[in-house]
Amino acid sequence: MTKVNYCHINQHHLRFWMLLFITTLLFLSVISGCTSTDSSSLLSVHLIDVGQGDSQLIITPQQNVILIDAGDSLQGDRIAAYLTRHGVNQIDHFILTHPHSDHIGGGLTILEQFQVSNVYLPPVVHTSQLYERILVYLSTHDIPTTIIRETSPILEEDQLEVRILATGQDFDRYLNNWSLITHVSYGTQGFLFMGDAEADAEEALITSFYPDQLKASVIKAGHHGSATSTSEPFLDVVQPDIVLISCGEDNPYFHPHPELIKRLEDHEVWVYRTDLQGSVILHSDGTRVFSHQQPVNH
Repeated sequence: MTKVNYCHINQHHLRFWMLLFITTLLFLSVISGCTSTDSSSLLSVHLIDVGQGDSQLIITPQQNVILIDAGDSLQGDRIAAYLTRHGVNQIDHFILTHPHSDHIGGGLTILEQFQVSNVYLPPVVHTSQLYERILVYLSTHDIPTTIIRETSPILEEDQLEVRILATGQDFDRYLNNWSLITHVSYGTQGFLFMGDAEADAEEALITSFYPDQLKASVIKAGHHGSATSTSEPFLDVVQPDIVLISCGEDNPYFHPHPELIKRLEDHEVWVYRTDLQGSVILHSDGTRVFSHQQPVNH
């Protein structure tokens, strides 16, 4: 009798623990289904740490590769190694926002080490030896090059579009405001890459485009987070959740400027900075933007 009771109690416990185990597995599978995302459906945005310079890598769900800028001349090999480490062996679209050396300096290295299908330049004349060498390389190697004078879509995928925005405004010799500005929309999420554009260029965007055309969850801040970029009116229109800032550690320009940081705090924006965090990677599935890294102001 005692033996029977003993067996009955163990069977009862066994059924209980098996039921609990199965229930737990089912619960975890549901949670996994809610939180995991098929990597083939993700847009990846990389803010590459190039010190006091700029370079962003975009890999689309269909594995098209966009590179925006390439840091200064000392950063070319570092960017090339970063691209290779992330599985990039060719570049479909290479956007050189404007002719300043901290944005185009590594450009020749990238052109020499990767197959580049398309290059985009702003409609501004600049006579630096570095810029002229890039132009000569593009010409002698027959790399398709487009001077962007009007807003141009450069890539379309399912639910994704990449456009280079142009206002048609003449900014004279002020190269920062000639920066090519790239807008990526994926599902309900938008991304704006501002080069070195400052408040005058931002104002031109606001007057040239409807607010819905500029809204973005993420802004790569213009001019390394200077006080003269990512202005209050621009933030009001774009309404970002995240701002990315590319700048060097202890740089002599005091980027990002405390005035900008205060503006971002007032707008309750999450901030990522290469000077404090190194390279930053964001992902989007078209409905949200997320990262395995925490913002500096979490």
